This record gives sequence, structure tokens and C-alpha cells, in this order.
Amino acid sequence: MSVSLPPAAPAPAAAPEELLQQHLLATWRYLRMHGASTHEADDLTQEAFVIALQKRATALDPAATATFLRRTARFLFLHLRRDSRPAHELADAVDALWDARCADDGGDGLLETLRECVAHLQGRAREAIERCYGLGADTPAARDAAADALGLQPNGLKTLLQRTRQALRACIERRQP
Repeated sequence: MSVSLPPAAPAPAAAPEELLQQHLLATWRYLRMHGASTHEADDLTQEAFVIALQKRATALDPAATATFLRRTARFLFLHLRRDSRPAHELADAVDALWDARCADDGGDGLLETLRECVAHLQGRAREAIERCYGLGADTPAARDAAADALGLQPNGLKTLLQRTRQALRACIERRQP
């Protein structure tokens, strides 16, 4: 007498709330790394999740779901910027950086390293970063307003920000394996 076993059931899909908790922030950060504004990242993240639900990507294991969401978000962002050559050129570099430094923790480690590096900035450099990127207030200041507050011309602020971003990049590279 042979006993037949029922076919293996597919892995249960994650609940939408659980899926959001697992992947929302990482997908949003990934889009911001591509250059999406906060509003664009909000909208594109939402759209990527809707597509993931429609395509049943939620039934995949968490790593595959994360990859699906990133690929979908990338496509949506590049479609939004279809006439922008820099966005397309930057996309591969963003993916390489994400894979090297963010894939395991959704960018938490890189963000913490950035915070540590910003904390080491002093004087005008720190104030410029805080004002222009909204770190000290709810929203970033306009470039002209930030320049006025720092007693700089707009081009002087631009130069200061370029040097400060280079210093932050070097700091991050020293601290990251």
C-alpha cells in the first residue's frame, strides 16, 4: 500500500504590514541614493510596493522580495528621469554601493557612519550641512537663505558644501570596511 503525500504548499506570503516593516525604509533609502526627492521617494516606494503585491513578490523569501522592490524602484525612478543622462549613469554606481554597504542592513550602518562623520564636522562646514540638508530643522533651508545665515555668497556656500561632502566621503571610506 502506497501513501501519497499532498503536494508541498507554497511558502506563506508575508502580511502586507510585515512586508512594509521589513522593506519600506530600505526601499525609500535606495531611491534617495538615486537622487529622488523625499516626495518622489515616498511615491515611488508606494508604487513599488503596489507592484510587488500585484506580482505576488511578497510570496518570495525576504532577500528576493528586497531585490524585487529595489529593481522595481530603480525602474520606476529611471522611467521618471528618462530624459536625464546623469540619473542613468549614476544608477549602476548606486547599485554597486548598495550591494557593498547597504544590502545587509538596509543602509542603517552607512547612515550611522554618516551621522558619526557629520558629528565630527566643525564650524561653518557643519552648519552648512545642517542648514542645507535639514539636519537641524524640519526642512532644509533654501541655498540663498543658508548662504545669508552663514555670511557667504551662494557660490561660496556651494564651494563649502563641495569640500564638506568630500570630507564626509573620505570619513565614511575610512570607517567602512
